[in-house]
Amino acid sequence: MHDVVIVGAGPTGLMAACELALAGVSCTILDKRDSESNVTRAFGLHARALELLDARGMGDELVAGGNPLRTVYPAYASRVDFGRLDTRYPMLLLVPQNGTEKLLQQRAAELGVQIRRNAHVVGLTQDADSVRLRLEDGGELEAGYVIGADGAHSTVRDLVDVGFAGAAYSLPMLLADVRIPTSEPPPITQVGTQGVVVTLPFGDGWFRVGAWLREQQSNPDFAQIREAFRHIAGTDYDMSEPRWFSRFTAERRQARSYGSGRVFLVGDAAHVNSPIGGQGMNTGIQDAANLGWKLAATLHGWAPPWLLDTYHAERHPIGSAVLAMTDHLTGLVLSGSRVRLEINRRVMATLLHTGPGRRRILGRLSGLEFAYPPGEPGAHPLAGRRAVDGPTGAGRLYEVLRAGTFVLLSDKGVPTSWRNRVRAARPLDGTKPEATLIRPDGYVAWAGDHTGIEAALVKWCGPAHHPNGEGNHAAA
Repeated sequence: MHDVVIVGAGPTGLMAACELALAGVSCTILDKRDSESNVTRAFGLHARALELLDARGMGDELVAGGNPLRTVYPAYASRVDFGRLDTRYPMLLLVPQNGTEKLLQQRAAELGVQIRRNAHVVGLTQDADSVRLRLEDGGELEAGYVIGADGAHSTVRDLVDVGFAGAAYSLPMLLADVRIPTSEPPPITQVGTQGVVVTLPFGDGWFRVGAWLREQQSNPDFAQIREAFRHIAGTDYDMSEPRWFSRFTAERRQARSYGSGRVFLVGDAAHVNSPIGGQGMNTGIQDAANLGWKLAATLHGWAPPWLLDTYHAERHPIGSAVLAMTDHLTGLVLSGSRVRLEINRRVMATLLHTGPGRRRILGRLSGLEFAYPPGEPGAHPLAGRRAVDGPTGAGRLYEVLRAGTFVLLSDKGVPTSWRNRVRAARPLDGTKPEATLIRPDGYVAWAGDHTGIEAALVKWCGPAHHPNGEGNHAAA
């Protein structure tokens, strides 16, 4: 009997496993692949996903192994300057998906997570107390909860029947990882009457190239990518040595519910969107960070009864917003209208020169401006918003968050009864409000004056004296 079984060992499933294991929850991962992935379909990490990885001690290591782009020139805008973001990671980090997976897998192993390969789930039943999974080889596993992180064609999602509404884009996209002999990287996106081509530098001489064409291609292969570049960009940049090639049809779909009883969906199992904007892996990592601590708190017994329901309530609207944003950008790029693209570039340029416009556009692309409902009328304006990193008396805030517990920013300290679930850190910059309670996933749970601290702790962290409280591995 496991506390949690996670189906799928991609970045989202691994992130969920790391969150749970950090909190002292026993979990195992089932993956239908027979070995570690060498897939590189996802290629970029935005600022908010990097902040969440930093909150677990992995952000800087990923940046060191990737190619940080602070300014990009996408087809839908003349210039997007991520370097103006107020974050430790003002960038779009180009890093192959398997690089992100490798780091997360190392962390999961350090935390004692087991991965079972060649494990094909074919059946699922659940009752009020547990979930039972049936495997293709005849084996069975029982768990308190199951997380479906098994991608766009999720078996878990199909077995709990929560739908996957949406549609596929009519034309497939061709992708390859190639070498390009150049000291000056080509533009990221270039648009022509035939479609769009994409060039993303990994920083080591290898590039992700793609072609999304408006006419159906027969027997698509690497040669057709080169031909598309010659027609749209005027050159194929002498690309060669394709180490990976893929043809896939992008989709825009979302599950009706991210949870069904004791089963939850994260990442592509819950939502898929166009690759334009590089949002997929980022949204999945944020799903896992949101669900992990809530599920752990529920298993430890101190979670408020409403807490687990907030996973769907918080993440489903953001999944919808990301889907709408990427679908809009895709429509612009594939419309075939140079006039429409030029108008959009001018509008974006104007908005990016204003403070509110820049915060909204860069904030949506990076994930920094997405916020959760404040929770109650009259809540402080910070409630539900991303906690901004900064110095505290116990170290940088996102370093303090690495214990996986709540953090109370206050000069009054944490009442003794909650010290196993909440770390205290004294703010160094003297900012108001007097006290701020930060969730384990780096969002503000509550903010106010000192008189409200105990009520906030009761609401978010459960009863002061809980019999299972001392067993919280993360706090210990």
